[in-house]
Amino acid sequence: MLSDRLSEQLPPPPRPQGGYVPAVRHGDLVVTAGMTPRVDGALTHRGRVGEDVSVEDARSAAAIAVANALSAAVSVLEGAQLERVVHLAVYVNAAEGFEQHTAVADGASARLQELLGEAGAASRAAVGVTSLPGGACVEVVLTCGVAPA
Repeated sequence: MLSDRLSEQLPPPPRPQGGYVPAVRHGDLVVTAGMTPRVDGALTHRGRVGEDVSVEDARSAAAIAVANALSAAVSVLEGAQLERVVHLAVYVNAAEGFEQHTAVADGASARLQELLGEAGAASRAAVGVTSLPGGACVEVVLTCGVAPA
């Protein structure tokens, strides 16, 4: 279950960068919009991983992005408790020939487990793409389970 202290460890819920909502709760699930590595609304890591951005910097960016996604998920719980992360999708703005997608995604996975323990261990997809919004190097999406009342 989500501890009350988790909110203190997360950034404020992100503001939408377009015509969408940051997260939607439907029954016992919460699904977030794609979150990029933004701090106070400013993108921190731009470029293609393996070309402009190192794997280590992309891992850090994934950790920032997943904290934003988790904050968005928590913001729609309306008093309910987050039970666990069910699925994590990590999109990597990858240079041609780049093959270390899972190493980048490990930055997001590690941050989730740091914040949630075993409840942060989730199924995962790490996908290479040719571009992301604003030139971000990574974007993450979370699907979370909400504990029954």
